[in-house]
Amino acid sequence: MEIAKAYNPKEAEESHYQRWEKLGFFSPEINENPNATPYSIVIPPPNVTGSLHMGHALQHTLMDVLIRRKRMQGFKTLWLPGTDHAGISVQRKVVEQLRKDENKSPLDIGREEFLRRCWKWKEDYGNTITEQMRREGASVDWTRQRFTMDESLSRAVREVFCTLYEEGWIYRGLRIVNWCPKDKTVLSDLEVKEESKKDGKLTYLKYPIKDSDRTITVATTRPETMLGDTAVAVNPKDERYQDLIGKMIALPLTNREIPIIADEYVESKFGTGAVKITPAHDPNDYQVGERHNLPQILVMNDDATMNANAGAEFEGLDRFKAREKVVEDFEKLGLLEKVEDYEISLPTCERCKTIVEPILSEQWFVKMDEMRDLALDLAKQNTPKFSPEVPHAKVYTNWLENLKDWTISRQLWWGHQIPAWYDEGGNVFVARTYEEAKDQAKTDKLIQDNDVLDTWFSSALWAFSTFGWNGEITETEDLNTFSPTDVLVTGRDIIFLWVSRMMMTTKKFVNKVAFKDVIVTGTVLGKDGKPMSKSRGNGVDPLDLFDKMGVDATRIYLASIATGADIRWNDTLIETYRNFANKIWNATRFCLMNSEGATVDHQSLMLDGNDSIADKWIVSRLNKTAIDVNKALDKYEFHTAVSLLYHFFWDDFCDWYIELVKDEITFTDESADADEDDLSVLKESAPQIEARTRIITILETALRMLHPFMPYLTEELWFKLPNVSNALHHESYKSAEATIMLTNFPNGDASAIDEKAESEMQSVIELISKVRNIRAEMQIKPSDRIAIHVACDRNFQRIFTENKAQILKLARADKLNLSNSLDVPKASAKAVITGGAEIAIPLEGLIDFEQERNRLQNQINKLDTELQRLNGQLGNANFVERAPAEKVQEIRDRVAEIETQIKALKLNLEALG
Repeated sequence: MEIAKAYNPKEAEESHYQRWEKLGFFSPEINENPNATPYSIVIPPPNVTGSLHMGHALQHTLMDVLIRRKRMQGFKTLWLPGTDHAGISVQRKVVEQLRKDENKSPLDIGREEFLRRCWKWKEDYGNTITEQMRREGASVDWTRQRFTMDESLSRAVREVFCTLYEEGWIYRGLRIVNWCPKDKTVLSDLEVKEESKKDGKLTYLKYPIKDSDRTITVATTRPETMLGDTAVAVNPKDERYQDLIGKMIALPLTNREIPIIADEYVESKFGTGAVKITPAHDPNDYQVGERHNLPQILVMNDDATMNANAGAEFEGLDRFKAREKVVEDFEKLGLLEKVEDYEISLPTCERCKTIVEPILSEQWFVKMDEMRDLALDLAKQNTPKFSPEVPHAKVYTNWLENLKDWTISRQLWWGHQIPAWYDEGGNVFVARTYEEAKDQAKTDKLIQDNDVLDTWFSSALWAFSTFGWNGEITETEDLNTFSPTDVLVTGRDIIFLWVSRMMMTTKKFVNKVAFKDVIVTGTVLGKDGKPMSKSRGNGVDPLDLFDKMGVDATRIYLASIATGADIRWNDTLIETYRNFANKIWNATRFCLMNSEGATVDHQSLMLDGNDSIADKWIVSRLNKTAIDVNKALDKYEFHTAVSLLYHFFWDDFCDWYIELVKDEITFTDESADADEDDLSVLKESAPQIEARTRIITILETALRMLHPFMPYLTEELWFKLPNVSNALHHESYKSAEATIMLTNFPNGDASAIDEKAESEMQSVIELISKVRNIRAEMQIKPSDRIAIHVACDRNFQRIFTENKAQILKLARADKLNLSNSLDVPKASAKAVITGGAEIAIPLEGLIDFEQERNRLQNQINKLDTELQRLNGQLGNANFVERAPAEKVQEIRDRVAEIETQIKALKLNLEALG
């Protein structure tokens, strides 16, 4: 059969996915076995504003590998897709669009119209990432696609909020929160990133003590907040300030007096031992203020400008301008002691990078004591099971043990509006509907809370709300079948934001675990070793890679680096997997061009004692690879599975088995010209057909193993194999149209493993490889036939004798001399193989000795020069200390490589006499 000379990934990608989706192959209903074991995964819902990035591509690849394998194993599989409404992100997009197109703000058009535009934006642009997921081959069940603001999911959110409120787990109160002045909303601790700043300042301010000429000095990195100070605290055991406790301070730049208080919170040895207390602008100060019943004075507006409480001279100033003015005014008053350079940690908004301001605000909170205990009890039972377990299991448990209450209200319009209404007297009524709230309040003069819920609140319900639970409906077929889900694949950055909360809410509301296992992926870093980002310009767009390298090459590369550790991007490695795809294509093409009379027949892999060592070896390798791939995937060791498949295809099948059996399967003119009555020729072709059937069957089995990683390539090639059909499907899919994705995933047969054949063939392969290395190193022409001398024991002699024809053919030799000891000319190139057999190739007549000596010496000299230069770098302590560790290791590796090369070259030079 003729197929194209080169693999065109785009052609395969464009045709197969549409067919898979159209025929319902991704749906669990494709499985005809009523007793099939369920296997389910819910996708971490990407933001509806999002576009596929490398983190998505990595996680989606791993999920697809798992779901495709389980589907092939006959499980009733569901990979449920969906998107998150992305509160702040969508609101920001629509606000920008509104300002750009109409020069208006949300307030100008009102909440109802603004929300209509958000929904329109979602309809116009929100499908980008789902279409990109189709491109990457994700076998999700699109018929069950969910969105966090779907009606049923929104109903679930209201039900959970109301239930938790009724049980006292949700409350409204004043607390210090993280405030983003740009987005004008509160952020949870997990949405705030700490960024180190080396050029910060620590300002020492002197506060005058009333009725005294003394001052007390406080140090601060936020001088502007002193306008909201309501006390100065010292440690009660600090002898320096014993006589000042209870005294009053005339707070500069204000008309207020504040007390000096004693509190154990203060560390005497830190700074001056005196701490300014600003209860409305610092979480620790808030706690001190609560203990001492201090006033709470908020001195900033929601845009981080100073308000009237800061005083007339400061009102309206930006917080950083106010900071400068406070320092200037203190200096004018002679109350500025000093300003020091100080490395500080700045809290910044994860999304817009604005410096976050801690402020006192009335918000809605989830009380986490009981919720935490739900997750902790499961964690003590090793649920969920993290992979890799270290360090994630311990970090997860430690975080749960130190959990604070969760701020769930956000000052946005796009999202789930908090189901709470207020009457004219300010009384609050939490209800599932407006009608229910009216019944509670006995009035219809109600106003709903303006805030929406944190996006992560609805995401916390994802593991059960997506299966139809919404409070009103508490049991569905999907919930009963697919919950708990089997595994979650996610990044470590949302273990706390999402994983923990799903475990809590799922246990609370459906009394199940959300998922049994959690696979934590590392971060895909740029080539510079830093996280990929647009601002750094070090990002790699997976869509560009799909175009350049093909989807399958990208997928299997990502799986190959999925160890759980952070991964630095490597262009060379992904090119390796593009070459891998081409290698498989070309090997298949060769097999198909010599497949006349062959068919896929798994009985052909049932061998007996009369079969060749090459056949025994490849069948053993095939089964061992299948067993080991399954073991690796069972343990979520994707990189191990890829390595096994790569080496089987590239080394065992393509480089060796095809070469070993090429003569047996190659189409000959004699068999092509045979007359139907010429039985002698036809009988002679029977072994050839058997050999062809065997290699095609081995290829088909291997393609099935590879399918979860490279779905497009394997489907394309599988359909080109002779006589493939749905008869090859797993028994659960007998009625479905033919596709490799519904065939059996190879389990491997331990009884088919032949260690003796593998050991013997490995000796043959090593002998041929060593001879080929000698030919390359000594630059012996391919057309020159050589004599191979081998000194070895009787067992080796038997093995090499039985495989003499293969050795001579593949080593391009015309003689194979086997003996107990070597008797060869001095001018012979030598090598040793595992087990002690010695190889020698007489060089007389094959090369120009003088020319070869000069060539080898020149190579040695060149390498020696490089070696001295590199050793000089490593001997420079200053270089080793300052250079990146990766660079130093790279040089050390190169030194070791050069030393090995020089040693080999000197042996070759010595062989020439």
